[in-house]
Amino acid sequence: MDGSKATENHRHEVDEQPEAIDDRSDRVSYRSQNTEEETGNEALRLSRRTMLQLTGAVASTSVLGIGSTPSVAARTGINEDFLNWRVREASKVWDRGYRGRPDRSIALTDSGLESRHPDEGPWNGITALIRDGAVKLTRPANNDTERVKTDETESITGTAEPGSFATGDEIYHPFVTPADVEQLDTTLTWNPPEPANDLELGIDKLIDGEYKRVATAATGNTPETVSIDVEPEHEYRFVVELYLNVACTYEISGTYYNILGDISFVNENEVFDFSGSSGDIALNTPKTVGWYDAGSRYGSHRVPRDGDGHGSHVAGIMGGSGRASTLDPDAFQEHEPHAILAAGDFLEYDVEASANTGVFGSAYGTLIELVVEGPNGNVLDSTATSSDGSRIDNAIVEAPTVHDSGMATYTVSVRPAGGQAASSAQVERVGLGSFLDPEATTGDRTENGPRSLHGGIAPNQSLVGFQGLSDPTTDLGAHADEFARIFNIRAVNMSWGYTGGLPIGAAGGALGTIPATVRDIAEGGILTCAAAGNSATPLNGNGAPAVADEAISVAATGNLDGIAGYSSGGVGAIDEDKGGEYMKPDVTAPGGTLTDLIDAVLRGDPNTSESEQKPIREYTLKAGTSMAAPFATGTAGLIAEAMEFDAPVGIALPEPAAADIDAVLRLKQVLLATASETVFTAAPYHRAHVPSYEFGGRDPYEGFGRLNPDAAADAVTRELSGTTAETVGLNLPEDSRAVAGYVTASSGTFTATIDFDHYSGGNKGQTNGQPPQIDLFIYDAETPAPHGDPNVVARSTTLNSGTTTASASFGRNAEDSVYYVVAKLTNVPGAVNGDDVQAHFDLSVSFDSGVFVSGTRSDDGSVFTAGQTDEMSLTVNPSESGLVRDAVPTEWDVLTDASDDIDRIEQTNGVKYVYFTKTAAADMKNEYTYLVEAPEKGSAVSDTGQYTFGPVELQINDEWIAVNGTSENNTVVGLSTDL
Repeated sequence: MDGSKATENHRHEVDEQPEAIDDRSDRVSYRSQNTEEETGNEALRLSRRTMLQLTGAVASTSVLGIGSTPSVAARTGINEDFLNWRVREASKVWDRGYRGRPDRSIALTDSGLESRHPDEGPWNGITALIRDGAVKLTRPANNDTERVKTDETESITGTAEPGSFATGDEIYHPFVTPADVEQLDTTLTWNPPEPANDLELGIDKLIDGEYKRVATAATGNTPETVSIDVEPEHEYRFVVELYLNVACTYEISGTYYNILGDISFVNENEVFDFSGSSGDIALNTPKTVGWYDAGSRYGSHRVPRDGDGHGSHVAGIMGGSGRASTLDPDAFQEHEPHAILAAGDFLEYDVEASANTGVFGSAYGTLIELVVEGPNGNVLDSTATSSDGSRIDNAIVEAPTVHDSGMATYTVSVRPAGGQAASSAQVERVGLGSFLDPEATTGDRTENGPRSLHGGIAPNQSLVGFQGLSDPTTDLGAHADEFARIFNIRAVNMSWGYTGGLPIGAAGGALGTIPATVRDIAEGGILTCAAAGNSATPLNGNGAPAVADEAISVAATGNLDGIAGYSSGGVGAIDEDKGGEYMKPDVTAPGGTLTDLIDAVLRGDPNTSESEQKPIREYTLKAGTSMAAPFATGTAGLIAEAMEFDAPVGIALPEPAAADIDAVLRLKQVLLATASETVFTAAPYHRAHVPSYEFGGRDPYEGFGRLNPDAAADAVTRELSGTTAETVGLNLPEDSRAVAGYVTASSGTFTATIDFDHYSGGNKGQTNGQPPQIDLFIYDAETPAPHGDPNVVARSTTLNSGTTTASASFGRNAEDSVYYVVAKLTNVPGAVNGDDVQAHFDLSVSFDSGVFVSGTRSDDGSVFTAGQTDEMSLTVNPSESGLVRDAVPTEWDVLTDASDDIDRIEQTNGVKYVYFTKTAAADMKNEYTYLVEAPEKGSAVSDTGQYTFGPVELQINDEWIAVNGTSENNTVVGLSTDL
């Protein structure tokens, strides 16, 4: 099959079968999270819990106008409006000076990666092995080894009774390995086959009198296969695990192998021993700097390869350099036909390209199909828009050139989508041209060259591939310190998880060992970003690894922030091992929808050398939380760079070798704290799942909201002082959803204020002059809340304020400490994301050293069942006397009759304020106690979730000053899940 036909077929396969599950797996009930399945209106039948939420749901039916503001990159001569949406958003961070570093890496545990693709290569030739309990390095090219089959085998047959998905019943078959063997390949088959049955294969090793799992295969298909190193004359056992199966027969067959030849190890210093490792990027600077495959002694592949394509796509999103799609500025064309096309009509443009490059087309319009044809008229690529992403969608096609030498003419056509059955299409703008030779460009790795069409979020960050899902994750956890030190890993992506999630209340042990492994990885200084899952439910998604406390669980959206219908939501399980709860997801990021997929790297044939196949230069389309998670991983790499080299001392990250869990949680917090709630701004685009307005709290569908890479970068590097003019807007991705910075505060009162000034943009008339809702937050940057959640110190909003201003203050009596100030655009009346509307406001910060206040909060716990009572105990120690109030989530009842301290309750801005009768006296500890009751069983299913209490506030001179350290997150579980 030639390269052009492969591209065409692959794109059409994805478009026509987006729900096909990628079923690779190495652990019990784990699946890669790269597909979506729409649930129609099923989830919309859930009752909502606030009037604000209802407003968001109603707004989703509105019909929207068209407005846009082009952004031309004068530096490159290319209108960057035509680039991949991901590149356009990431470029806001690149323009701040952060695009990753070649001496720092981000990693993934996945099906592999494609180092032969220019976006993910070249590879430095180094693989990692675990030998004698330590991580060792080798260069496969320097080794002469051969895998030889022995005459020793294993063969077992059996019968399985029906199993349970929730418990995973197991059948054991012990065996002892023969002498003089090194590897065992095992296959499990069963009859009748899937989909009625889902058996899973595990192998346990007897260690110190206890069996420990060393390998698992759980693809959901027959056969299941694993390959492991074995110790000769040692006891193991096969494990057959039963999931959703009827009675069946099964067969286990195993074959033993030996490895002939020797392997030589290399020094750790060789990992980054290449030109450009210090930042001066050369054309041959490696992109992939490490490869680990524990599938066999020396790996299933001796070099980075991808047997599935999922991992290559993920790696391209989080860190692809874009070298295969770097635009030639001299060949760029732009046209503005502003045409209406009926069925059979088309626009056609010629593109001249040389061999070894490529061609592309990009068009804005509605209901259009974009096609690129080769010199002989064969279709090389095609794609179509829908009404899913925006009012005027951007369609992109690209293909490597297929002629062998010289120049040739390619054709880009714009047609109505649907062929002869199509209705009319609208074509606004068209951009097209050719690519540069990938061997002659560094892509997006450097700031002084032309941009790529499909680069990753962190294009200059090095990549490390761990081939496989849970098995290499376990190995990474066991040796996290070593991997972090050797490869300078900042974050690892895990776009896989428990298929279908876990029932509410399931014990932590039912998740296997992965949550504990994620903790080990965090203690080694590496942040885990994981796919929330594609279970399309609010309450049983987020299985391991996404459910782990220390991980960032990422749900999926379309480009304009609407939550995808397939994306999993909230509570995954109660952590009965440590106490507390697993509350997820954490943030959302673009993962695509059924009709708006994510463009990234397409792998080559893993078993064919590059010289025997067409150059590996292509891209493909996928959708799922698998695509959202690497957006967060790439962002984590950029923000870690900013925090290591430019952040103030209180929040700066040490070098990766010295990083620990505290550093990981500081990195996690800034990503969550700068995320934006989307109930109003993305109202028309939420699919099945509609979030609630939480005023900075965690929503069960979107966590803390849409990830904002630019605001996160500013939060850790931009010191605020005095008054600054700020702009947030809806014209994504050019506009920012939030603005941020940091302050260093000492003893006294710190105040941040926002003052809305005016609107701008082509659609500003839709607002009718009504001011926007901008939420203002102050976070403790040095001390995150438990598990790296945002630690809210003070908050305020223009909502229902009666003015265009909002002010947040807090008082403290302590040494200098760093705080984030974040202003988030939450609502623009009459407009939504995609409209050309910008809100301009002043952000002021000030400090008064004359007033300070300290305090504490304690209660009965952090996890409550429906209707359970919680006693709040507060202390306030101010330098001046004043009135005291506390903030309680609106869904919780305040038991006023049970406390003499309560004066009154007022509800505004999404919270209840509890005012106390007793004035806080100066220079002493004032104590307040009252009772609250968790939402009752039978309330909305979305009431199961996490709720933010506080902070406590003290009124001095008519200003409410927040008391640092008096915020807390509590969780309610166990409500009815009936739909």
